[in-house]
Amino acid sequence: MDKQKMKASEYAQLIGVSLNTVKNRIRAGVLEGAKEEDGIWYVYISPDEYEHITKSNQKKEEREAQLKETIEKLKGEFEGNLIATYIEIQRLQDIQKEELFHEISSLSTLLAVKEREIDFLKREKEQLIKTLDEKKAEVESLKEELKHLKEEIKALETKLRQYEHELASKDIEIQRVILEKDRDILNKDMEIERLKSKLGEKNG
Repeated sequence: MDKQKMKASEYAQLIGVSLNTVKNRIRAGVLEGAKEEDGIWYVYISPDEYEHITKSNQKKEEREAQLKETIEKLKGEFEGNLIATYIEIQRLQDIQKEELFHEISSLSTLLAVKEREIDFLKREKEQLIKTLDEKKAEVESLKEELKHLKEEIKALETKLRQYEHELASKDIEIQRVILEKDRDILNKDMEIERLKSKLGEKNG
């Protein structure tokens, strides 16, 4: 069944409670409604619910009219006037009590909803703290692993420098050997040339 929309202030007047009470009931989820983009609070009720409230109000107005008529009759006499005044005071007190009851009821409901929200947020906070602790432990583990990796890199760099030094030493040794070989070859070439020259002199 389609719901009809009416202003929360009109609904409050219709059921005889304050606008604040209606807003609290909406916030607590007891009453279907919302604050819309125009900044006004609205209540969404079914036609049957509206009809029931209207009929209840009509009966209430009839009772009020009868009570008012009775009070007016009582005011005709002195004692009756006192009784009428007392009844009016009692009636006003009853209205105030009913309004206060509705306020307390809606606030109690809203409080219960807020307590559930607080419990949910507490659990969520505990879960976030747990997750944060896990992440911190993970970060510490990664830091330790990074420390070991740095130590391994440092050791490898030391080995690399030693290896480069050894290669440089071997390269120098190889160059020395090559120079010696080149010198030996040069000496041999010179010796060959000298022998060739002597051989040519003898043949000449």
